Amino acid sequence: MKHIVIVGGGYFGVDAYRAVLREARREVRRGEVRVTLVSASDHHAFHGWTGEVLGGVVRAEHVRTPLPGLVPHATFLHARAEHVELTSRSLTVRLPDHTQRTLTYDRLLLGMGSRDPIERVPGVREHAWRLKQSGDLRAFHTRLHAELQTDGDPLRIVVIGGGFAGVEMTAAIAELARDVRKREVRVHLVTSGDRILDELRPRFTRLAEYAERELRALGVTLHLGVRAERVGAREVHLQGGTVVESDLTLLTAGVAYDTLPGTEALPRDGRGRLVTDAYLRVRGHEDILAGGDAALVEHVGGGVCPTNALWAMKHGMWAGGNAARSLLGRPPRRFTYRGLGQAASVGVGRGVTELRGLQFTGLAGWLLRLGFFAWYMPSRRQGARVLTDWARTFTRGRTLEGQGAARAGRVGRARHGTSPRPSEEFR
Repeated sequence: MKHIVIVGGGYFGVDAYRAVLREARREVRRGEVRVTLVSASDHHAFHGWTGEVLGGVVRAEHVRTPLPGLVPHATFLHARAEHVELTSRSLTVRLPDHTQRTLTYDRLLLGMGSRDPIERVPGVREHAWRLKQSGDLRAFHTRLHAELQTDGDPLRIVVIGGGFAGVEMTAAIAELARDVRKREVRVHLVTSGDRILDELRPRFTRLAEYAERELRALGVTLHLGVRAERVGAREVHLQGGTVVESDLTLLTAGVAYDTLPGTEALPRDGRGRLVTDAYLRVRGHEDILAGGDAALVEHVGGGVCPTNALWAMKHGMWAGGNAARSLLGRPPRRFTYRGLGQAASVGVGRGVTELRGLQFTGLAGWLLRLGFFAWYMPSRRQGARVLTDWARTFTRGRTLEGQGAARAGRVGRARHGTSPRPSEEFR
């Protein structure tokens, strides 16, 4: 029996599993090929709707899909990968009860993703909120909604990062605050780039400029070309000495990578990403494949692949397919995906979308993004639930968490100054 082990239950891992089934469904059903998926979280989190979750449009539970249901023909292990032994082809994992288990593999697929670079800015760990883990998203969502429904002084929110995530979160927060109208809110966006959405420039500058205009129209104060040097409990210190007062600080800038013990000898680039060949195999190691955020994959048109969900999914498709093909004695397939486009929301009915070089703004850009994200959700059922959430929003308005508690006065100033909560993933 051949054994494929997939580490990571994100976009890469789920699509790698599906690709294995496409190539070796008969062998998997016969028990000739076994698949195990290892994940420190027991669910898949779809990050495309994070802004809509914060904005009270999409319910948080609708962006979380239990992993066992997504990998029905695999063994699912809710466990953290601890160590790889390359020579014996074995992976040691730690379960939530702290017991260990060792898995031997014929092919190992690494899709461990990335994490927030909390060590880069002093004070982030203690005073800033993050959203990459769904536990962090739920905690910030609860705090934000409670604050917006509480009487008090103006609420000051600072978002650090001017990429897609930062722009979408800023727009969602500012729009929600405008619609709630319970409390004055001052939203700031801080980015080290000279402009927002550098990923779109210079080829799609029109889209980036549209997004910037929409943020300003929502009343967002932009701090361009300055770095956040330190985050305090009530303020953010910027490069050059400027201090921005902040009750809630949200980090959306940059990523960092952790090295799985035992893989230190594998080839990496200067940022710590695993270097792969044209078949998604880690260079020099045909039994190990990688993709997603933590892998450097060359783009067929030159350069390297972007870091986002769609590219991680495509990496998973190729890596899983090639892992299965190699075990069945078939030749691997070169990674040839060229990309589809990019999109961001800057409020309900306002978006920017680049689709194979074509640029769309306003309602057209927003609708394209809506359809694109709903289609690529890992579960059709969850995708339908998200669309139902949108329909409910248009007919009944936004859903605000903790409305009753806020009206009764149980949520108020006592919540100010509480620390960001840790991720739900076990450590």
